[in-house]
Amino acid sequence: MCNRPFWLPEIINMDGNWEKKIIELFEIFCRDFEIGKPYYEGLEVWWDKRKIDGNYPEGFWHITTKGKPFNRIPDFRRSERLPWCGPSINNSGDPIILKWDYQENKKIRTYVWLENFDYVIILEKKHIGNRVIAFLVTAFHVDGSRTKSQLKDKYRNRILMHSSP
Repeated sequence: MCNRPFWLPEIINMDGNWEKKIIELFEIFCRDFEIGKPYYEGLEVWWDKRKIDGNYPEGFWHITTKGKPFNRIPDFRRSERLPWCGPSINNSGDPIILKWDYQENKKIRTYVWLENFDYVIILEKKHIGNRVIAFLVTAFHVDGSRTKSQLKDKYRNRILMHSSP
């Protein structure tokens, strides 16, 4: 693994009680997304604010757990890297980050991949009224050679003219 860039925080320790950890994680999420308001290439980043599964917004669940609503399970590797999400979006111009647009399911998704740190963020451009935003789809720890291979394939088959999400 190469040197961590100055803007990338340490991962958080996920040892302990999940109910207590989820409160800590949500504080980080609020700091980085509600207060910090990240931008990707000049576009404000939004997330799913619906509360389907408890007291937390769907956008938060998508970057800390895995599974479907009402059947989510903790994803500790994803959760411990939550402090990376906002700063990685804000610093997506750093050469350490590999980013590209890829068309899937009739949508264009933007991948922001810290390849050397096994973390990827997926954004999608959305038109809200008369403005364009970058919608946070998910972010996760890239575990295993199969997932890395899939990301590399998507990069090879990326949309060559980079456009914002």
